Amino acid sequence: MAKPATQVFTSFDDADTRLGGALSAAFDGNYGGTLFFDGDLTLDGDFLDAVRELSAADREDAVELIVVTGDLTVTGRIALYDEHPGLYVAGRTEAETLEGGGSEISIHDGAFTHFVYGEHSEGTLQAGTVDTPWVIERDHPVVVTAPGARLVDNYGDSEDADFAGQAIVDAFVPEVVDADEQELMLDVFLDRLRAGLPVLRPGARIASERARDHVSGAVADRVEHLDLTGRDLRRFPAEVLRMPWLRTLVLDGNRIGELPEAIGKLIRLEHLSVCHCGLTALPDSIGDLAALRVLRLAGNKIGDGDALALPAAVGRLAGLEELDISAMSGGPVRSTPWRNVPGVAPLVLPDSFGGLVGLRRLVADGTNLVFPESAHGLTGIEEVSMAAGGGGYLKIFPDAVTTFPNLRRLDLSRNYFDAIPDRLLRLTGLEELDLGDSLGLVTVPLPDLGQLPALRVLGFSGRIGPHPAQPAHSVLRQLFGMTLGALEELRIDRWGPDKDRGELRAEHLAGIGAFRRLRVVDLSFNKLEDLPAEFDELPELAAVDLGYNRLPEAVRDRITAAHPAARFDFRSY
Repeated sequence: MAKPATQVFTSFDDADTRLGGALSAAFDGNYGGTLFFDGDLTLDGDFLDAVRELSAADREDAVELIVVTGDLTVTGRIALYDEHPGLYVAGRTEAETLEGGGSEISIHDGAFTHFVYGEHSEGTLQAGTVDTPWVIERDHPVVVTAPGARLVDNYGDSEDADFAGQAIVDAFVPEVVDADEQELMLDVFLDRLRAGLPVLRPGARIASERARDHVSGAVADRVEHLDLTGRDLRRFPAEVLRMPWLRTLVLDGNRIGELPEAIGKLIRLEHLSVCHCGLTALPDSIGDLAALRVLRLAGNKIGDGDALALPAAVGRLAGLEELDISAMSGGPVRSTPWRNVPGVAPLVLPDSFGGLVGLRRLVADGTNLVFPESAHGLTGIEEVSMAAGGGGYLKIFPDAVTTFPNLRRLDLSRNYFDAIPDRLLRLTGLEELDLGDSLGLVTVPLPDLGQLPALRVLGFSGRIGPHPAQPAHSVLRQLFGMTLGALEELRIDRWGPDKDRGELRAEHLAGIGAFRRLRVVDLSFNKLEDLPAEFDELPELAAVDLGYNRLPEAVRDRITAAHPAARFDFRSY
């Protein structure tokens, strides 16, 4: 029979006081009578049945919350489907199952022989790290960390589930499945587990298990390039550490959460990609990967809380040629919007960043980077992309990029700059520049891009849609007043009318005929009704996008006749 800890029936407020406010922090509900067990509690049989035997019969209906200050050990099930009682366990919890419905359950670490199950409408189930073979959820997600567990979604809408919908019917033995509802029948499933009978069909494997098989095979075959993209891994595949010969490791789209310190032993690794892996930190040993040439970290929020920063160890990667830190800003910050543009938290590069003397390509799309002084003047950098995306964008022009003397490609599109500084003209080797969708808030004259003698490709898209501001057509007049003798490709799409600016007309494009080396032109989404006559005289046109304009047939015939060798796109809605 049960061996109870010290037991008292008390109020929620009293119990909360005894636990230093832990209950009010864990629960949203307004609880009354609380059955308080001070110490470790061991119960035979199912949890609720055993608790009822311990508590007074006339008090049973008054118990709205059960609290255990120590460890809770139950030989049967913990199944709480009604609104009351809720359960709080301060220590470790062990039982056959942990099941929740309308109640609130909050435990710390634990072990559950058969499964954890959550079926919630009003209730919640929150746990720390637990050892269990199965996590099954229905309707609302279960907040639990269960390394190695297979995840079943009985509701059918979880993107992270190993089994959901038809996959449940296909993978599990028919005795435990409601084929019409495409879900597990929980009681039958439990009976079969208790009996030691198989619940999966022969050969049924989840993606992470197939991935582990793949890694084992890769170890045996001594493969040098291992791609495990989107394999539903929830922790770093430790067997990879047995592959010191590995040159490429790709783990994109797996919520592994962290990289082990031992990854520094993969000393031959040249390419490491861990995009969208739920990383919040990098081990210092990342700096030991002396052979690393490509490091891709996009979509992770690396740093301490709101302070996002790459570790200093990254600066030891002197041979690194490509770094992708896209979509790594911390999302909107609670500051007063600037001209209707909300702020985003920055990602700080370490002072050691100047040690990346081999860096040629920096990709930071959707990331508000803060460069250290040591990054200024890096001679190896040839390409920088800091386009907006994923909720991250720039409001201030990144001056640091103008100090990279050998920069050839620069993408700063879709941002919210208030000025494009003349310092940009330092980049005399720049061949490709994209300022598209970034000019809507610019209020001062643009620098004369004609002073970039190598400029061959220019992105100069406008902006259409619900944005803080759209660039005025006068900005185009500035462009066509520049001497761009080397320009071969020009994108000036999306300058069509909106609520603030009028129609784009042929005269707004006056001067385009001076760009004599143009081969590729994008004029789509402008609602143009004509083109200036000088457009017909461009001698080297090869491809022209005029989609989604209003050009009459006569104009189309005129320009196609003027450029018989060019490809034209006249798509319309």
